[in-house]
Amino acid sequence: MSFEFYVDVRVIESADTVDLSLPTIRNQIYAVLHGTFRALALVDKSPYAIALAPSPKLKAKQADFEKKYGKSPRFDFDIFRVFSDSSEALQRLVDSISQHWKVRDYSVVGTPTPVPTAKITGWQSYRRFRIPTAKMERTQLSDNNVPLRERRLATAKDLPYLKVASKSTGQVFTLTIDIVPMENAGDGMPDGYGLARASQPFALPIF
Repeated sequence: MSFEFYVDVRVIESADTVDLSLPTIRNQIYAVLHGTFRALALVDKSPYAIALAPSPKLKAKQADFEKKYGKSPRFDFDIFRVFSDSSEALQRLVDSISQHWKVRDYSVVGTPTPVPTAKITGWQSYRRFRIPTAKMERTQLSDNNVPLRERRLATAKDLPYLKVASKSTGQVFTLTIDIVPMENAGDGMPDGYGLARASQPFALPIF
């Protein structure tokens, strides 16, 4: 699948209260994006794919952390970079999400823009990282006999995640995202969360 256009939705955090922290606002902005993906899918066949990126301000903050503590911080982001196959599809998305007060108050929405192909430095695939429940797990042992669930929980601690409310049950679950380097864009299609499926892998450009 060719994603030739993108738009940035930058989340604005507030230090005044935990309720307006970056993770909290990020979850709320993504909830609007996810709902809009679903709504537009009913009338628009254009796909929407999401990449996670840090703003220059957040990059500087992470650099200060590394300098102060002598170790790299875990991956963090404050930009949802949404890709699609046309600027018109992204404009429909922008028009829709801009009507929501959370997006107006706690984010900065950019303008649909062509992907700068000359500046592409690599490709990354954003995939849902699944952790089997204790009930579902059929124990798969590694060399040190650690069950699959425990191994995946340990790996997930270093991965970005979002808290998402299920549209069908209303229950909140953790959507953990695995970022996998790839050699090219691939030809898969995103799922309803804007992520790549294992059965239909694709990657988004880094620039």
